[in-house]
Amino acid sequence: MTAGVDSRKRSLVLDSTTFSSPARRRPTQSTHSQADAFLSVLASAACSLRAPGVPVISCDSRSVIVHLEERFKLDAELVGRFLECFQAFIANEDNLRRILLPMTVSGRNGSVRSCDSLARVLLSVAPIQTSVATGLLEKLPEYVGDVEGGSGGPLPPLMESIPRLILSHFRWLDYVVDSRNLTEKLLEIITICPVGLKKEIISFLPEVIVDADHEMVVQALEGMLQEDLQLVVPILDAFSSFNLEEKLFEQVVALALSSLRSADAEDLPLVVKFLLQSATSANVTEIVQQLRENLQFVTTMDVRMSKPDRKQKGKSPTKNCEALVLEAIRSGLRFQNVVLEGFLKEIRNVEGEKNHRVVDIWLLLIIHVNGGPYRKIAEQLLFKKISRGDIGRPLLLQCIQGRGDSLQEYFQTLISVSESCLRSTETVARRFGMQIHELLFEEFIDPYHRQEVLGSLITLTGSGISNEVGSALDTLLLLATRHVNDLLPISSFINGVLDSLEGFEDKHLHQVYKIFSHLAVAAWSAGGSSNGSSVASELLIIVRKQISSPDPKYKRMGIIGAVGLASCLCREDNLETETEEINHQRSSTDEAIFLLQMILETCKSSSLARGFFYDELTAQAETTSLNGPIMNWISKHTNEFETLFLGDLENGQLQTGSLHNGALEGEIWMNLDGEVSPIILNILPMLIASDKSLSQALLFLTANFRLLSAVERVINQGSLGSIDALLGCPMYLPKYQLLTGDAWERLPKHQKEEACLALFYAINWTRELINAFSTQIDGRFEDLATQTTREETVSKLCKRVRNLMFLEFCLGECLTTFKVSLPSLHSMIENPSQSKADPRPASGKQEAKKSTGKRGRPKKLSKTAEESGSQKGVQNTLPEIGSRQQTIRDAFNKVLGSSNSKSAGAEPEEQEAQPSQSVCNVIDMSINRALSGESLEEQRWKFRPLNISSMALLSVQVPHQPCCPDSAAMLPVYLYLLHDLQLKLDSCLEAPVRKLAPWLHASAVPKAPSGVIGMSGMSALKQLAGTFKSLRKHLDCSNTVLQTEIDASVEENEGGHCSKHWQQESVAACNPPEEKFDVQMKEAAKSVFLVTIRCLEKVLAYSELTMPANFPTLKDFLLAFGSTQPVAPNMASSIAPGSMEEAFYQAYTYLDGLTETAIATSIIAATETVMMLKAVVSCAQTFTERSIDDPRRRRSNSFRTSEILPYLRGRLSSSAGNVLRSDWDSDEWKKTKGDMMQQLLRMQIQNCEHPIDYLEELACTAMPQVSSKKGKSNLGVEGYPALSPATFTIWYRVLIKDIQAKCKSKVTLVKDVVTKALAEVQQCISVHVVLVNLTKTHDKAPVHAMAVKCGGKFVDTFLKGMDFFKIHYEDHKENINYLVRDLQRATRIIQTLCSDAKGQKRMPVTCRVPLVKRSMERYLFCVKALLHGTSHGDSFWMGNLKHKNLHGHEVSSQLYADDVEEDVEEEQEGSEPELEDDNGQLSDAELG
Repeated sequence: MTAGVDSRKRSLVLDSTTFSSPARRRPTQSTHSQADAFLSVLASAACSLRAPGVPVISCDSRSVIVHLEERFKLDAELVGRFLECFQAFIANEDNLRRILLPMTVSGRNGSVRSCDSLARVLLSVAPIQTSVATGLLEKLPEYVGDVEGGSGGPLPPLMESIPRLILSHFRWLDYVVDSRNLTEKLLEIITICPVGLKKEIISFLPEVIVDADHEMVVQALEGMLQEDLQLVVPILDAFSSFNLEEKLFEQVVALALSSLRSADAEDLPLVVKFLLQSATSANVTEIVQQLRENLQFVTTMDVRMSKPDRKQKGKSPTKNCEALVLEAIRSGLRFQNVVLEGFLKEIRNVEGEKNHRVVDIWLLLIIHVNGGPYRKIAEQLLFKKISRGDIGRPLLLQCIQGRGDSLQEYFQTLISVSESCLRSTETVARRFGMQIHELLFEEFIDPYHRQEVLGSLITLTGSGISNEVGSALDTLLLLATRHVNDLLPISSFINGVLDSLEGFEDKHLHQVYKIFSHLAVAAWSAGGSSNGSSVASELLIIVRKQISSPDPKYKRMGIIGAVGLASCLCREDNLETETEEINHQRSSTDEAIFLLQMILETCKSSSLARGFFYDELTAQAETTSLNGPIMNWISKHTNEFETLFLGDLENGQLQTGSLHNGALEGEIWMNLDGEVSPIILNILPMLIASDKSLSQALLFLTANFRLLSAVERVINQGSLGSIDALLGCPMYLPKYQLLTGDAWERLPKHQKEEACLALFYAINWTRELINAFSTQIDGRFEDLATQTTREETVSKLCKRVRNLMFLEFCLGECLTTFKVSLPSLHSMIENPSQSKADPRPASGKQEAKKSTGKRGRPKKLSKTAEESGSQKGVQNTLPEIGSRQQTIRDAFNKVLGSSNSKSAGAEPEEQEAQPSQSVCNVIDMSINRALSGESLEEQRWKFRPLNISSMALLSVQVPHQPCCPDSAAMLPVYLYLLHDLQLKLDSCLEAPVRKLAPWLHASAVPKAPSGVIGMSGMSALKQLAGTFKSLRKHLDCSNTVLQTEIDASVEENEGGHCSKHWQQESVAACNPPEEKFDVQMKEAAKSVFLVTIRCLEKVLAYSELTMPANFPTLKDFLLAFGSTQPVAPNMASSIAPGSMEEAFYQAYTYLDGLTETAIATSIIAATETVMMLKAVVSCAQTFTERSIDDPRRRRSNSFRTSEILPYLRGRLSSSAGNVLRSDWDSDEWKKTKGDMMQQLLRMQIQNCEHPIDYLEELACTAMPQVSSKKGKSNLGVEGYPALSPATFTIWYRVLIKDIQAKCKSKVTLVKDVVTKALAEVQQCISVHVVLVNLTKTHDKAPVHAMAVKCGGKFVDTFLKGMDFFKIHYEDHKENINYLVRDLQRATRIIQTLCSDAKGQKRMPVTCRVPLVKRSMERYLFCVKALLHGTSHGDSFWMGNLKHKNLHGHEVSSQLYADDVEEDVEEEQEGSEPELEDDNGQLSDAELG
């Protein structure tokens, strides 16, 4: 502002002190006399001011204006006298008010109406406008003292405030004669006005000023904003109406950004709106960053939150302001795509949970609400952030909690996003969806919104997709557990779930009944409210009907519901809960016992149902803290086990009275305790007894024992000392001589069936023994058992595994020649929650122990009665039912002869049925002999599975044998357990897929539960943490054996000795002698090696292992397989000791050392080893991405940015190349249809240091050497033994796809070095041309189809770089022209392939022709546009392409006898563009 303006401002401020004094001048007679000229001029214009009151005119105001303008034009001196009299007239306050109020128009017929004020009329007269405006504004300081709101309070009404009346006359003027003078006057006045008047003056500045005055006004308003933040709204509103130059516009935006940090809460919406409207491509990045950084949603502690108004009775406007901010953002994003894209780009680039803001979630939700093409992008970005852990529960709490009013418009969007998360196959996303539903249920307490939340979940439960149903039920269970009192009044909205129980799986039924059990218990505790009573009554009615149903399906559902309800009633924290409506005030415990007793009574007629009931009780006993009375009841009903299933032995011999004359002859099997064993398991006597109830009782034998062992562990704090005699007790089974040879053939049909069933029950009994007693060898509980007892238990468990393997071998032999359907003994239940990790003594258990003493358990179940009271066991992990266990047959030939685990469906290699000393050959022979009926493998799903606790046997120590590096006899035992471990890892670590529920599709063979489905992947890995080191030991052992066995002489000398070793250990385990039950050391070592590698690959590929919370588990796993060799010198400087990088390096070094052994073993083993190494590299890459943004890990030694990833990738490429250069003459890889070779080749190319160079080497050197002549030997190319005529198609497919991918990465990125970029694109094109040229010599339909398909895609990829080529065409004309001409060499051949395929009717090629034609046409016109756009259009010429065949010979016509109708199409395809080179020569380019 100029000095003159500043001086006038100071004088005006001084004058205002006089004018604003209370003693204003009153009207005098001299004042009226001085205004005579003013009044007379107005009177001549038909305006009367003589009478008191407002002026009166007899015509319209426009006539007055015209009259005054004409009068002043005719008499220039009159203007001065008029203005002088006007100043004298308005010196009186009453007169000033009169001219500011609307005038009265009196019509000829006596009508009266209002019109503009006299001041408004005078301001419309051009000759006097400036002087009148100045006079009015100079009067304003006299009355500013009457205006309230100096500190931002409310202004007085317009008609009562002279300053407001004066200012209102400057709005919407038809024209301004001297805008600069008026602007300067307004800027002077504004400095002495209160805040309210300042806002009014600023609001109409855009109507007064002209473009030339913008800079002056911006500078003045900027100074005012720095002094008073209350003016931010009117100032920004004024700026939005200015037509600013670019420099001033940038200054205004910077001013708005600075005000964003300090603006009040109620001003934020307009500030945000202004910034979003002012966003351009130049400043959008800064605006987006500042909004994310400073736009924090206000809370009660935010200093920017406006003070509460007393009239609002303490209600804070915070939430309304938040809603307005969100609406401003929503409006800005709807109409400004540049802002929307800027926000998406900024959020996409932010990594790490700490770097994200609450506004990020809101922005993605707003984009989702706005819809359009960006909705899907926002949804995918949100899911990506959730799955990576960048957006977690803390941000979600800040986003939803306490902001119900602001969320009203986004409620349905949050529900939609939550549903999408629940449908996801990723655990993190599903957990996030559950949290959203829970927070919405907490935040919105009105019935409508809560019903919407429940309705969303109920809809998902009916989707028929297993993981969606499970996620929805988990969310309902969460609400029923944490918010049961809030859920109870509206529980009628979820009662419909009970009507569709038939469609749920067992794991879902457990969730459903848990939900309603919580509601029922809460209703009874609340005294039986109407809604709660309805839920409880309906639940009880359904459960009792299902239990009483004769249909096994409904009885099973009823058992799940009743046991779940009983466990909820008799939990220790519900011990005092009393129900008031059921059975005359019966206590909750009595009601639970009544339900259980009712189940037991109804299950007497069904042994399978009874077994399922016992399994359900076992699961509840291990996962729920049940009170004393219920534990007493369960314990009482396990006492029947001894009297029902056990018999007495005298000196290790069966009593004479127990033998059955005339029936199937039996004998004692597998007596580990010898003569001291007091008991025997009567399997065969019960099976052949005349009382059918005894044979039916065997169906719940294993379930009863499982319950017995669970009760023992709960009451004795993990110890099974009181029943340890069962581990070594023998079984009474059919005589082994009757199961082999001619004796088996002579047995009658019913005795064969009895023998098979006896072996089947013995197998399942042995499995449950291993499950129960494997909990006693866990190292965490060594203080609970003596070392001697633990060693004895380990020895017996290893023997029981050998017994199990032998029993399965025998049963497989029997089922080969005799058809019998075995009963299903697994209960299909899964672990609904993690089992307790530590023994937990509780009052209820102590009460049960005191009330029963030894619980009446006969001493003969305990091997040493003196130790039964003091010896402590360990706490069992929850036994689970289900996974399909592999046999020795799977251990050897099936593993080695089957396809890659990733290529399911390959059949095992058939073998001849001839005697052999190998167990795998024997069992294969027995299976191949089966002519009809179900084999053992087909019925294995009916077995009870081994629990995850049994994997502790992999860690047991065995005596060292002098014949081999480790006990060769233990390798098959470890292999048996490793196969089970692999199945469990496949189940719990495999990402769930969105598949239909079982009832919606049919399955030929039911799939048994794995035993760990209810357990999360990380829980399973943590329980298996102690097993990792054992896997390393077994891998070392098998590796050593395989390296030794490479020498044939060593194999011949060692094989027989270890075979005897196996037989000795089998006899020591009390197995009957059997020559066929033998093993070869080499076969066992191969299988152990391969299965262990697959287990490691499965663990490393688990996505959640690389989440930040699981880094310790990942490090422990890597250290378990770490190499003891020092770090290579070239990497020592970049790897910190003790860091995760060192762990990855050492683990990779050790595992990479196994590649040589794997290659010598088999192609499958070598490929699996390389795939495992790839999993290590992928895990390291994911870990790096998730760690690099964590400041704590950057500062610590746990992570450092180094060259570890390039180093590991280079070694992976080398390992894959070594496998490809090995001997591929075997037929193993052919069963995978080339998948193994494709994966290896792709890994070698993608991970090498210079992929394009290696592709060029393969395409130009190796591929042309492959013979195309039929009948030629399938020998490999020199240096590339895996590349032969038989594998040419595989290599061709990989190379042509990879070169297209490499070209895509080059042309789509902005390159700093243009010459280098063009050279790399040229190299890609050259390789592509060579590969397409190979179709001339290799006339195979798959090769031609791949060339056509990838050729079109390559052209599309090349066209993506046209903008890049256009920018640099002038500087690199020759290089770009050469690229186009070189690519034409390939497109000509592709054109010929298309025409040739039509003639020969090659459908694999012709189906791709339309898309390729379209790509060729785009290529033609894009090249033409490139040349014309760069003023080189004369270099482009289109001609006719000669029709040639693949060999380059001209064809007389393009017409085919049977395709005459294609005349027109072929002629159009013949037109071609040509580019002129520097020498004037033309090169053809085809049109489509």
